[in-house]
Amino acid sequence: MTSPSIPKVVYNIHPYAMHLPGGGEVQLLKYYEYLQGHGCDVILHDIWRPRLDEAALFHHFHLVSGGVPFVDYVRKLGMKVLMSPNLWINDTNRAHVNEREIGIYYEQADVIICNSFSEIENLCVHSGLPREKARVLRNGVDPWFAEGLESSIFRRWSGIDGRFLLNVANIEPRKNQLAAIRAARVVGLPLVSIGRVRDPAYFEECVRAGVGGYFRHLGALPQSDFRLRAAYGACEAFVLPSTLETPGIAALEAAAAGARIVITAEGSAREYFGDEVFYVDPCDQDSVIFALRQALASEATGRLQRRIVDDYSWSTVTRDLLHLYVEMQPANFAGRP
Repeated sequence: MTSPSIPKVVYNIHPYAMHLPGGGEVQLLKYYEYLQGHGCDVILHDIWRPRLDEAALFHHFHLVSGGVPFVDYVRKLGMKVLMSPNLWINDTNRAHVNEREIGIYYEQADVIICNSFSEIENLCVHSGLPREKARVLRNGVDPWFAEGLESSIFRRWSGIDGRFLLNVANIEPRKNQLAAIRAARVVGLPLVSIGRVRDPAYFEECVRAGVGGYFRHLGALPQSDFRLRAAYGACEAFVLPSTLETPGIAALEAAAAGARIVITAEGSAREYFGDEVFYVDPCDQDSVIFALRQALASEATGRLQRRIVDDYSWSTVTRDLLHLYVEMQPANFAGRP
């Protein structure tokens, strides 16, 4: 039974989020999983069985168009509203950002949770985020990614025997797999892709760019799958030259597994990884090639692996989140008529 001192919270996300889930959806599900270990009851909102009367807190993920009326409704019920935008705005996505609607979301929120201080700065500049509402809660990683697994677990399933590069992400222009494939061709190693196809036309471009064995798409794997964990450990380098990342949960997982990391400089990755990974300008193919060559010539020390697991475990992250929920919980809340 949940202690009266520990709040209940309702989680909500846009209706099609789990059809092709990405890092933001992994974040929500990890909050849900680990908060239960801290004794916090998280209610996943179900339109057929709403339990809004049971909780004083409402945590909304992503600022996708269309959610404003529902958030307004729960506010009128008297619920405190937290939001996780998982958003970074730059020239590559600005045209698809509804700034007016995002401003309304900001007005509705009591607290806006960002994954880094740099994300706060970005949203303040590009979308008018009210700084006084913003709090930083880091993205996280499961510590078991650091538990070494035999590469044969991955290789038997995939049929890949030799050296390879790895990209774990949904296939779409934002993840910039084309740049990774072109760099892979230059260094003479195949890029292995694990993830869903979000953009079929872009996927076909990737297939054409990888002719000759430089692109191998294996489909999606569950985040907890042993084969994914073994792939991180077996790759020569993890390559994520996205147009933006905040900072990329897959990159945290790969780092926890001890992989060498090549990642975009656009976003908040530097705030997590410091100078222990290799950064690229996602708009500059030569930059991707140069960073990949640097990574392949480097030696993994294990220092980044230890730091990522120590500082960013989901258990630690969600303990901080629970403290925030407790802080926001109205005194003596016992349900709503």
